[in-house]
Amino acid sequence: MSFQLAPYLAKSIPGIGVLGGIVGGAAALAKNVRLLKEKRITGTEAAIDTGKETIGAGLATAFSAVAATAVGGGLAISLETALIAGVAAKYAWDCGAELVEKELARGKDSAVASDEDILREELA
Repeated sequence: MSFQLAPYLAKSIPGIGVLGGIVGGAAALAKNVRLLKEKRITGTEAAIDTGKETIGAGLATAFSAVAATAVGGGLAISLETALIAGVAAKYAWDCGAELVEKELARGKDSAVASDEDILREELA
């Protein structure tokens, strides 16, 4: 009998996250290959974006599975919970990644800013 990846990964929350990361990463890679061919991004930008999207999709998928399992209920409630949790997790990941990118860009251009300065700027 051959190895079956999806059923193997579906046995655990981390495995579900890995499967979500594979799917999300594949989608990001497909998008970035097209952008590379059109010369709209560099290879480095494609690699960074693909990595961010892979991790974000994996985390969102795992969080979604945890939330849906914790809430339980019928099919409709489970689907709604999974959707809301997945969107919230991916949104939080994207916001965090954007803050890190801004901080790295700022670090190249100026002196180190305090956490309070960064937060004030983001909330303004």
